[in-house]
Amino acid sequence: MIDPILGSIKTAKELDRSNQVEYDLMVKATDKGSPPMSEMTSVHIFVTIADNAAPKFTSKEYSVEISEITSIGSFVGLVIAHSQSSVIYEIKDGNIGDAFDINPHSGSIITQKALDFETLPIYTLTVQGTNMAGLSTNTTVLVHLLDENDNSPVFMQTEYSGLISESASLNSVVLTDTNIPLVIRATDADKESNSLLVYHIVEPSVHKYFAVDSSTGAIHTVQSLDYEETSVFHFTVQVHDMGTPRLFAEYAANVTIHVIDINDCPPVFSKSLYEASLLLPTYRGVKVTTVNATDADSSAFSQLIYSITEGNIGDKFMMDYKTGTITVQNTTQLRSRYELTIRASDGRFASFTSVKINVKESKESQLKFTQDFYSAVVKENSTEAKTLAVITAIGNPINEPLFYHILNPDRRFKISRTSGVLSTTGIPFDREQQEAFDVVVEVTEEHKPSAVAHVVVKVTVEDQNDNAPVFVNLPYYAVVKVDTEVGHVIRYVTAVDRDSGRNGEVHYYLKEHHDHFQIGPSGEISLKKQFELDTLNKEYLVTVVAKDGGNPAFSAEVIVPITVMNKAMPVFEKPFYSAEIPENIQMHSPVVHIQANSPEGLKVFYSITDGDPFSQFTINFNTGVINVIAPLDFESHPAYKLSIRATDSLTGAHAEVFVDIIVEDINDNPPVFVQQSYAATLSEASVIGTSVVQVRATDSDSEPNRGISYQMFGNHSKSHDHFHIDSSTGLISLIRTLDYEQFHQHKIFVRAVDSGMPQLSSDVIVMVDVTDLNDNPPLFDQQIYKAKISEHAAHGHFVMCVKAYDADSSDIDKLEYSILSGNDHKHFVIDSKTGIITLSNLRRHTLKPFYSLNISVSDGVFRSSAQVHITVIGGNLHSPVFLQNEYEVELAENAPLHTLVIEVKATDRDSGIYGLITYHIVNDFAKDRFYTNERGQIFTLEKLDRETPAEKVIPVRLMAKDAGGKVAFCTINVILTDDNDNAPQFRATKYEVNIGSNAAKGTSVIKVFASDADEGSNADVTYAIEADSESVKENLEINKLSGIITTKESLIGLENEFFTFFVRAVDNGSPSKESVVPVYVKILPPETQLPKFSEPFYTYTVSEDMPIGTEIDLIQAEHSGTVLYSLIKGNTPESNRDEFFVIDRQSGRLKLEKSLDHETTKWYQFSILARCTRDDYELVASVDVSIQVKDTNDNSPVLESNPYEAFVVENLPGGSRVIQIRASDLDSGANGQVIYSLDQSQSVDIIESFAINMETGWITTLKALDHEEKDNYQIKVVASDYGEKVQLSSTAIVDVTVTDVNDSPPRFTAEIYKGTVSEDDPPGGVIAILSTTDADSEEINRQVTYFITGGDALGQFAVENIQNEWKVYVKKPLDREKKDNYLLTITATDGTFSSKAIVEVKVLDANDNSPVCEKTLYSDTIPEDALPGKLIMQVSATDADIRSNAEITYTLFGSGAEKFKLNPDTGELKTLAPLDREEQAVYNLLVKATDGGGRFCQATVVLTLEDVNDNAPEFTADPYTITVFENTEPGTLLTRVQATDADAGLNRKISYSLIDSADGQFSINELSGIIQLEKPLDRELQAVYTLSLKAVDQGLPRRLTATGTVVVSVLDINDNPPVFEYREYGATVSEDILIGTEVLQVYAASRDIEANAEITYSIISGNEHGKFSIDSKTGAIFIIENLDYESSHEYYLTIEATDGGTPSLSDMTTVNINVTDINDNTPVFSQDTYTTVISEDAVLKQSVITVMADDADGPSNSHIHYSIIEGNQGSPFTIDPVKGEVKVTKLLDRETVSEKVGFKLFTKYQIKK
Repeated sequence: MIDPILGSIKTAKELDRSNQVEYDLMVKATDKGSPPMSEMTSVHIFVTIADNAAPKFTSKEYSVEISEITSIGSFVGLVIAHSQSSVIYEIKDGNIGDAFDINPHSGSIITQKALDFETLPIYTLTVQGTNMAGLSTNTTVLVHLLDENDNSPVFMQTEYSGLISESASLNSVVLTDTNIPLVIRATDADKESNSLLVYHIVEPSVHKYFAVDSSTGAIHTVQSLDYEETSVFHFTVQVHDMGTPRLFAEYAANVTIHVIDINDCPPVFSKSLYEASLLLPTYRGVKVTTVNATDADSSAFSQLIYSITEGNIGDKFMMDYKTGTITVQNTTQLRSRYELTIRASDGRFASFTSVKINVKESKESQLKFTQDFYSAVVKENSTEAKTLAVITAIGNPINEPLFYHILNPDRRFKISRTSGVLSTTGIPFDREQQEAFDVVVEVTEEHKPSAVAHVVVKVTVEDQNDNAPVFVNLPYYAVVKVDTEVGHVIRYVTAVDRDSGRNGEVHYYLKEHHDHFQIGPSGEISLKKQFELDTLNKEYLVTVVAKDGGNPAFSAEVIVPITVMNKAMPVFEKPFYSAEIPENIQMHSPVVHIQANSPEGLKVFYSITDGDPFSQFTINFNTGVINVIAPLDFESHPAYKLSIRATDSLTGAHAEVFVDIIVEDINDNPPVFVQQSYAATLSEASVIGTSVVQVRATDSDSEPNRGISYQMFGNHSKSHDHFHIDSSTGLISLIRTLDYEQFHQHKIFVRAVDSGMPQLSSDVIVMVDVTDLNDNPPLFDQQIYKAKISEHAAHGHFVMCVKAYDADSSDIDKLEYSILSGNDHKHFVIDSKTGIITLSNLRRHTLKPFYSLNISVSDGVFRSSAQVHITVIGGNLHSPVFLQNEYEVELAENAPLHTLVIEVKATDRDSGIYGLITYHIVNDFAKDRFYTNERGQIFTLEKLDRETPAEKVIPVRLMAKDAGGKVAFCTINVILTDDNDNAPQFRATKYEVNIGSNAAKGTSVIKVFASDADEGSNADVTYAIEADSESVKENLEINKLSGIITTKESLIGLENEFFTFFVRAVDNGSPSKESVVPVYVKILPPETQLPKFSEPFYTYTVSEDMPIGTEIDLIQAEHSGTVLYSLIKGNTPESNRDEFFVIDRQSGRLKLEKSLDHETTKWYQFSILARCTRDDYELVASVDVSIQVKDTNDNSPVLESNPYEAFVVENLPGGSRVIQIRASDLDSGANGQVIYSLDQSQSVDIIESFAINMETGWITTLKALDHEEKDNYQIKVVASDYGEKVQLSSTAIVDVTVTDVNDSPPRFTAEIYKGTVSEDDPPGGVIAILSTTDADSEEINRQVTYFITGGDALGQFAVENIQNEWKVYVKKPLDREKKDNYLLTITATDGTFSSKAIVEVKVLDANDNSPVCEKTLYSDTIPEDALPGKLIMQVSATDADIRSNAEITYTLFGSGAEKFKLNPDTGELKTLAPLDREEQAVYNLLVKATDGGGRFCQATVVLTLEDVNDNAPEFTADPYTITVFENTEPGTLLTRVQATDADAGLNRKISYSLIDSADGQFSINELSGIIQLEKPLDRELQAVYTLSLKAVDQGLPRRLTATGTVVVSVLDINDNPPVFEYREYGATVSEDILIGTEVLQVYAASRDIEANAEITYSIISGNEHGKFSIDSKTGAIFIIENLDYESSHEYYLTIEATDGGTPSLSDMTTVNINVTDINDNTPVFSQDTYTTVISEDAVLKQSVITVMADDADGPSNSHIHYSIIEGNQGSPFTIDPVKGEVKVTKLLDRETVSEKVGFKLFTKYQIKK
């Protein structure tokens, strides 16, 4: 700033040398006069370094690159700090490991330790500079180490091993034993290409089988392999890096690859034809020959099975399927020749051979044996080898050896080949299996093989006692009457022994001595001593021992219970009863009829005393029929042993018998899987045959119902094509390769089916999860990527993002990106994980205009590559430059329009758009006359005239501008060359002169002068006189160059002559131009006085601002006469052509006639003529006048252009030049000297932004400008002159455009964009439309590209410019259930800057998931008295969807569902109505869970009601009436009362009691309800008793009670009750008998005649199924409902006949009705469809499957006959008509029968009966 009074200049702000080193100030001094006068000057200020300032480094940050192998002491870089005093440098920080040293004086940094890029790739050094004043400053030096290839690759393992199946296709990846790809890996500590590794297989011989991926190290096949050719490969892999020089690993890696065998080789027989001879006689077991086949596969696939397929007529031969040995099986009626076809199979392939057998009678041979046959004995079980016989042949020559061998070999015999000793081998014999052997021995001669003889050795096995006796026909029971005679045989027992001879003889004896019993040799037990008569109901347990005769002897024991019966005891018709009943027998069905007879012929009562723990049976008290009254379950109780008591109704004597009830299993239990579900995980690389999982189910039924077979069912998916289940073991194995990319999971539905009829089954789901194997390469989503970046882009700038995807989900996180090539100077780096390419942080070299990077992506096994094309948009780093500041060029005047004047070239070192230059003419004067084109050529716009002063030299100011607005200026001076376009012009229009005749010869008469505006020779004038008169020519001559006319001769004598002639002036142009002027010359006498001017010539100086009319001078000529003055004007402005000056004719006053202009004409020259008349002639004299015009300041400076157009690039530092303005001032001297300034009245903004150099007119910036802030300035400039009195000025506008530089990043219009997409929308749906704004205005700086750089690992989205909008859209299907929200990072780049935004994608739910029920089966028990509204359970289902799609509504279905309420929202199941177990005990309900879109799942709900004691017992009759004779013994059973209770368990267990027992006269059995007489009766005392009964159940918490009455009538001994004609009636009816048919009639009669009339009949029991009725009067029994043999084939009805007496008497009888079967049921197959798999190499007679049908009819109607009725084309199968077994009868060929599924045979069966 300047002090306005003192003029002292001070600093206003701190100065910064780094910004500006010098300043140019304009200072103006103004006085206070009026008008004020002023003067300007310029002040130059240089900025120097201050003494008290800290040192200043030339840069805040230095960056250098050096190689890591730089030697110690090498120069690294130089730092310089400026200061007034010397600077000392030191490294303060970052010098890790003292790697560097700095010269303290020079600032030169050197290395002082060895460097290693791998240890530390970059050093950030802080260097401090301190000056002498102790002030210091820091700078940063970044030292980047360049990686050198100084590390060799190293293998991570020395040994690698892998597996590959020989069936693998070409290019299959070799796997390790953990099913992952075999990858050979090495590491290299270097970076970039120095660590890029290349793998190769060393051995050339292996190249035809395997290749290694050169970049990943994965090994794959290049040819199909053959295990049989090579089963293991050993080779080495070497690796080298891509550095210079290439380095190899020190040790190569060893690789072993095992080839996995598959069954791909058929068996091969050692011969195609075998021949054998068989000599007769022959024996069973004689070996005919052995065939042998081999299989090249590994042992698992080369186990062969041999069989005879054809030619074995009559099954004479047998083949050992393992050894291939053929033996004789049947020796009867052998043919003479057999040709057998033998097959060997390895399970997949089969081969065949032939065996020809010649059967011959053995010829009479001279060889004979010493015996016709030999015998030998061998001990059973012996393990010692023993010689059996020495076989000796005779009839051979002496010393001729004989050879012996066994024709029917057996492991237990051997023969010495040369000696003929036959012995055992020590393998024990079992006589019980085989007791004799015929060993056939053949002897042959050495030299005559045809000499043959046979002999048989009969070997007998001698029995050893190795079997104990075994009792048969168990169990044993016996009953013996108390009065039986001694010797009576009570019972036989039998034991057998499998041994022979004495070892098999059985002897019986009683174990303990017994008084009453003895046993005979044949097992008969008899009475030894009579019983005491009072022995009543006693049971003896007699133990019988059976012993064999061996030594040592073996024995067995059995217990025989013997019951002693009293005379009075009832006698059972059988000593033992048994029955078999199915477990699903109908309630109240009869089981068995027990009958006992009283010795007195009295009634017998029956009761169960033991063996019925669960009260499932009852016996009719009167008839002895046992019925089932509660459900049976074989699985919990398969057998019962009931103890039945028969009691005499009068004496009370009783006997007991056992009834064995066997419960037959019914298939009432389905198989149950051990697990509710099965899951397995398999790699997709699993080989065929891999076991997946074994399912197992159990079945509580017995055999055969419990036999389980497994099958897959339902065609739910393709999953079943991949698996096979072994029907018997449940093992699921793989039969087709898996592909994780196709199916991540397989769902197998497995059914377990039992073998019962009907078949029951259960299902289970097996989930097989497939794990991903790396078997797919990653692929880039484009093959060529394109990107643009600016040269100005900063370190680390985002270039682009490449994306690759891998079908293997397990590889998503393993992908590694790298740049393979094209990355010169390492300008680019790629993030190995994200694929984002950025500019590297290293020190920058200049970028080339274009890069093509080869990039690759690897998943560790596979690799793919793509290209990235990067176009570098050149930054505007350079301004245009002209070669010269000034050019000079000549141009001919009058040149035609569009003449090329000059071509000037500006150059710009930028490439691309910023190197394009346009040219512009700045000054208006030149603009009017010239134009320019884009090549810098300048052309004329009009004809130019050199003679116009302004056009003589035309300065053309030219501006060169590049596309970024950087400019350069130059000046071209166009100099016009002359054209002869001007004629010479005379200074006067005529010349008049007087001359005296006395003038000497050669006297100068007059000088004519012509000037030519042209130049050079065009302006060289020559003069010539042209006259008609000869005298002129004779007397006058003219100097042709000077124009002086002189006399030629003396003029005397020519007085008063008047010469008139012309002078011609001709220029020297070509063609020449000329003009003429008249000259008048008068010759006067010598004495004539001419007018005389006072001066020889006149010179004046006048100011150009002299007013008009001013008198300049009075010019006088002296003469005697009157002088008249005239001014002779010429033809040029200087010769007063335009009459600026005039002279007064009379006075000679010279005056100014017109305003003068110094700038147009600076001087005038003309002549003044003084004329006077004398003596009739005129006298003339002339004088030259010269007038100089002096300049005044009357011209303002003129700016060469208005407006000026100027350009300046934004962000340039202050001091940058903008444009030079120029003004010209026509005035001279100081009046024409121009200074420049800015108009101070304009805005501060301009004043603070720009300055102008007062002298040169250069406008410069004062600070960096910002296009975005202001892109245009209108600067008003002032040009002033240095006028002495007054200064003139003019102004112009400079229009400055601030051109755009890409200095503004693109900015997203939002930080977060939100979009939604439904998961079921097809790909292509737009999620968000993105937009950015960019403050830059130039289109080139606004071109933005968008990339997804984060949040999209699976490549499900894309961003693309569609119809000029950047849209984010869905590229791959989405699944909300996996991920419902994505935050995508979007990066936008304009090549220099980048910015980011987030796109939040919400995935909306679609109803693509069904609800999943928590369980498929819910079961619970609830008490039957549960109140309505009681919560039983909560069913639950989940749905992976959301909102309404997951809003689950529960509904209940099923029989009885109306009694429950299922909350539709919560799934709570409650009772709704009262329940009654007795009405329905189990509810099978179905719950359906449905989501808002109608998808559902189901679950079964099984509710079992728990019994509550809510039913009181009920007596079967009320009252019970019984009669009893008065002589009945106390203790006798009278009747049985029975109460039933509908409840279950303890709630139905009833105990009986008598409320009134008639003072203990009667008692009741608490458990059975049997009433017994306790005291003797006396009819006379009391004839009728009425007893009160009570039945109480055992229920908790309260017991329920029923009461009843028993009326007991006491009979006189003489009373006669009715008596049935028969104790038991029987009838047989067919099951199809018509309703209403009479079956039979019963009849009872009484001795009391009157009572007969009133006998009524009724059915008391046995008719629980309601099939029969009885006519109460006639006793006829009728059918009232259809019978069904299959549900019940026997009925026992108890009929009572009652008379009409008082008390009424009664009798009972049993009617046994047998129902006979008719064939009313068709057979039913156990399955609708049978499926089986059979190999095409199945042998003949091989069993395929056994089918099963069942017929519900009885035995005579259920014989089933099986036959095949269709589908058996060519009859390859037969079925056994009885067993249902399907067998192969012809060889199969998969290729001809069924390509589709191996061989599936669907057979239908017709059943014949």
